[in-house]
Parts: sequence; structure tokens; C-alpha cells
Amino acid sequence: MGMRLDGVRPASESSIEIEFLYQGTLWRERLRLKPSAANLKRASDLRAGILDAIEKGEFNYAVTFPKSKNALQLNKKPGM
Repeated sequence: MGMRLDGVRPASESSIEIEFLYQGTLWRERLRLKPSAANLKRASDLRAGILDAIEKGEFNYAVTFPKSKNALQLNKKPGM
């Protein structure tokens, strides 16, 4: 697992963490995937899709991460 993937890192033996900037805030989410090379690449591809959707104004946090506490926090922000 010597490859370097920006915004993606092993978080534990059973999860991978991705991070991305959304609405001026750095968000982190854990994916329940063992941090193998293939799963790190999968997480990197997911992050790339998220960044693309954010850029296009099409990202929906609650749809992408329906069980996330961060999605609930975003729903409580005024104007959301």
C-alpha cells in the first residue's frame, strides 16, 4: 500500500477516512472498508466523484452519507 491518495487514508484496521471541502468546511467521513490497496482506490474514486458533484453544485450530503451525523448537522444550518 505504498501509493499516496490525497484526502484518503486508513483510519483503522476496518475503515478508511476520506476528507473533502464542502461549503467552506473540511468534512471527514469514515467508510467501513478494510484499507486494502483496492479499497483505498475505491475510496479515492468516491472522493473524486464527491469533489466533482460539489464543483457542479449537485452534491447532496444526506444522499451520499445517509447515516452520517455530519448530514444531520448540515440540515440544521440556516439556509440549508
